[in-house]
Amino acid sequence: MNGQELLAWAVFVSYFLLIFLSFGLVFRSILSGSHVSKLFQGRAFFFLRTAVGALLCTWYYMIKFLNWSFRYHSKLNQTNSIGNWLIHTPLFEQAWTIVCTGRANWWWSSWICTWTIVFTAIVWTESGRRGIKYPYAYMLLGQLVAMSVATSLFLSAVFLHPRIRSAPRSVPVYIAFPLLMAFIPTYLLPRHVNTDKFMNSLLWLHGALLLPLTSSSSSSIAENATARIPFSMLYQMFLATAISIHYPATKRLLGVLPPGQSVFDKLYKIIFTHPAQGSISLDVIWVAIIVFSWFLLSGSMVSRIIKVSLASIATGVGIASYTGVNWGLIASVIPILVLLAFGTMGLWLQRLRSKNTTKRKELLEQLGMPERTVIPGTSNEPPSVSGDKLVIGFWHPYCNAGGGGERVLWSAIRHLQQTEKDVLVLVYSGDYPSASKDDILGKAKNRFSIEMDPSSIHFVPLPSRYLISDNYWKRFTLLAQSLGSVYLAYEGLCGKDGLWGDVFVDSMGHGFTFPTVRFISGSRTVIGAYIHYPTVSTDMVKRVRERTAGGVENAGASKSWLRTQIKLIYYWIFTNLYSVSLLFPQHIMTNSSWTQAHIQSLLTKARGSFLASILLKDDTTIQKREQRGESKIEDRARCEVVYPPCDTKEFVKLGNLDKRKREIVSLAQFRPEKEHAKQLHALAILFEKYPQYRKGPQSVKLVLMGGSRDAHDDERLDGLRRLANTLEISDNVEFVVNAPYSEVVKRLGEASLGLNTMMDEHFGINVVEFMAAGLIPVVHASAGPVMDIVVPFNNQKTGFHATDAESFAEAVHQGFTLSPEQSLRMRKAAREAAVKKFSEREFEKGWQLGWKRLKGLVKRDRDDE
Repeated sequence: MNGQELLAWAVFVSYFLLIFLSFGLVFRSILSGSHVSKLFQGRAFFFLRTAVGALLCTWYYMIKFLNWSFRYHSKLNQTNSIGNWLIHTPLFEQAWTIVCTGRANWWWSSWICTWTIVFTAIVWTESGRRGIKYPYAYMLLGQLVAMSVATSLFLSAVFLHPRIRSAPRSVPVYIAFPLLMAFIPTYLLPRHVNTDKFMNSLLWLHGALLLPLTSSSSSSIAENATARIPFSMLYQMFLATAISIHYPATKRLLGVLPPGQSVFDKLYKIIFTHPAQGSISLDVIWVAIIVFSWFLLSGSMVSRIIKVSLASIATGVGIASYTGVNWGLIASVIPILVLLAFGTMGLWLQRLRSKNTTKRKELLEQLGMPERTVIPGTSNEPPSVSGDKLVIGFWHPYCNAGGGGERVLWSAIRHLQQTEKDVLVLVYSGDYPSASKDDILGKAKNRFSIEMDPSSIHFVPLPSRYLISDNYWKRFTLLAQSLGSVYLAYEGLCGKDGLWGDVFVDSMGHGFTFPTVRFISGSRTVIGAYIHYPTVSTDMVKRVRERTAGGVENAGASKSWLRTQIKLIYYWIFTNLYSVSLLFPQHIMTNSSWTQAHIQSLLTKARGSFLASILLKDDTTIQKREQRGESKIEDRARCEVVYPPCDTKEFVKLGNLDKRKREIVSLAQFRPEKEHAKQLHALAILFEKYPQYRKGPQSVKLVLMGGSRDAHDDERLDGLRRLANTLEISDNVEFVVNAPYSEVVKRLGEASLGLNTMMDEHFGINVVEFMAAGLIPVVHASAGPVMDIVVPFNNQKTGFHATDAESFAEAVHQGFTLSPEQSLRMRKAAREAAVKKFSEREFEKGWQLGWKRLKGLVKRDRDDE
């Protein structure tokens, strides 16, 4: 082997080594910050599979091209030496010469060139906003292997890397210029074929596209660049330039078609005229499939469902029209397909339930709680068979949030562990496994002083919890979240780690999970609910109808009559679906009289609906079943008030009821519905009307305490701090975020007034904590606080009510101007009411009655087997 052959072999081998290096960098980029298992889930796995398909397809023809090139060289030079072939054959130029020669050949090739330029812009933008490393590696892989492979792998990275910054609105000129210049060699390629300029055009095209990807849109150089072009203008320039390339290419192709031959037939045949052409043409086809799939699978779940459905319908109609299918024949086949679908669904459900039985058994054995298993005897005890265990699942995706709903969850679980034997508790949580079991239970102990036995608690992960986040959906939030909860329920029951038990209790208020659980698990699973507030209520609909701006008016419906009517129709549809879903639980507990009244109203409405009659949940069907002895009156869903627990034991220890600081405490998560801004405005109005409260011996301080769940809450906090500065009250405002339970108790034991400004607060555990701690509550005159909590007790007033910032300011003033005797009487009455009505003991009594009913239904079902 001479020096030239050695060099040729080195170049050839280096080409493949560079490919392996590119793959290594790309996969390192994809998995940066993610576990490798994430790559095999969801949409990332879908595009990983398309990458494999594109690789196999395009490189099958690439290998055929290499074989053809070697044989062609050997035939011309009468030699079978691979080294000689590598020396005298410029493979890169040879392949591109073939795919650029001929009008149909160039038509295919022009599309991959255009996409390469557009893809470069996409990689530059998305890698910066998502923190995707090594953006240049994707382009290098596309140029060395196939653009379809690079595109698929980059989309896998996109779906594994959430956005960490907003998209740039403009692009630096030093990035835009090479991209626009890359269209020039694309335009010149077919004109420079078989000339000395052809290779220069190819190198210009490939080099111009690697240069922009040496930095991402988030780099300091890109962000500080002064000369910029708006992205909208850049893409318009892309479009105009691409048209100048593809329109003439298509026109020339149509001009050479023989009579009677369709353009599709011509393009299809040209694919297989040569291996090199097959590789490039199939690369184009794969890119089109991948990009269209990206379009279908991006966006919200609702938009994805709509896009996939429309695409499926269009595809079906297109195939039927092209093949000349008899539509009458299709119509006659539909009933058969429907029956097959139902049969398939039945088999699928049977398989799911059988699989769940196996997973249940394995989990119980893993936790040392074998079910229906022979227990070996001892010298003193004969062998025995372990009995049935009771598996109860709590649906609480945000179990680690540290709010009042979580106190209900952990109090119920602790009570079950204390009163029941052989019970396994499942908690469906989106916090796990990013937060470990010990972390979650430790937070419950620190926040609520609730300690549980971890050995009988198992967390079921919900990776897709973002589907029920109000920040994820931009439009039709209620309906979208509810549909998202359906998928999430499927994930929790039937996913990789999914499982269901004998009882399913929704303790977070996702009503659409009820029919989902009933459909998947069948009649064997007893369904219960603890509802903190109805997802939709007559109060919400009333505000829309009256066009009153409020929390539900996120789309500005109050400003437009037409939008109001559309929103009323939307609420009508949603209310009907939601109310029917509430018919599936066999026992419902609510946290307040206000919530109970709304739920009972929805249940009454649902039982009279047409949908309920189809589902056999209407009044007439239920009455006939009771008359035939198939069910009992007590089997009807009950709706009872069980006030949530408040740890009054800790708060009643707090003394100094007659010697409190002049502080107002707000205790609530920093969520938008809590209306913290109203509290700041109320304080500003208080200072304006009564200046003595700003400084001096009568000065007051507002302490906003609460939990911040995520970045959106942190943003909201920053906004509140800015608002306090704007209102010039920041010296009298303190923010206490994510404080431990001991700190919360301490601060409540020092303050004078407790503030809650949320409209339609379904209950208000924080208000009860105020009262138990000896604070005088000042609350919004609506829902739970006004109906259940801040009500006279033993003929003694227990607090103040208000509605807007002005009335809250006035109520605070009244609270601070009470005489010491009046203040002490009110504090004592409020504390006594909190202890007698809302203690943990009272909650456990109410919960036990509901649990007794659910457990009885499980026992009855087992006895009927």
